[in-house]
Amino acid sequence: MAIMENLTNSVSNEWEYYYDYLDPVIVDESKLKYNKYSIVIIFWIMLAAFVAFLFLSLNLMSHSGMPRIQRFRRSHSTATA
Repeated sequence: MAIMENLTNSVSNEWEYYYDYLDPVIVDESKLKYNKYSIVIIFWIMLAAFVAFLFLSLNLMSHSGMPRIQRFRRSHSTATA
C-alpha cells in the first residue's frame, strides 16, 4: 500500500508551452474600410434586433395557441318582489 502512494507522489508532470505561433497581426488602421468602432456598433445593433425579433416571435406564438375560455361577468341582480 505504501509503495503505491510513493509511486503516485513521485510522478511529476512538466509542461512546456510554445507561444511562437501567436505572433500578433500588424494592422494598419488607415487602410481599414470601416472605422474600428463601426463593427462593434453593428454587432450590438444586430444583437438588439435579434432579441427584439425573438421577443416578438415568442409573443406571437404565445397568443396563437388554443383560444381561452372567456368568462363573462354576470351582474348580480337582486330580485325585488
